[in-house]
Amino acid sequence: MKTATLLLLAGLGATASIAQAADRDVTAHLQRCADCHGADGLSTAMPSNGRIAGQHREYLVYILKQYRTGGIRGLNSGIMSNAVRHLDDADIEAIAQHYSTLP
Repeated sequence: MKTATLLLLAGLGATASIAQAADRDVTAHLQRCADCHGADGLSTAMPSNGRIAGQHREYLVYILKQYRTGGIRGLNSGIMSNAVRHLDDADIEAIAQHYSTLP
């Protein structure tokens, strides 16, 4: 019973966070993403940057938060960490929601 309640509360928190993110104007942040991943998120100009269009929203939130905290090392990690370090959770949610809806 406790597990179900915790999962429900976690889901409600995520829903509130998504709703809050939807009200944000993240146009400037999306342009920063597009500089490397392309406006369509397909990274056709620089395939090593990774395709982010159509990724699961939860994955994008997770990975952006990992980059923000410096939790990922390797190819492009310095660039990504620098690109997202100023984003708050609502910005990350809005960006993830945007790219997750692209084909």
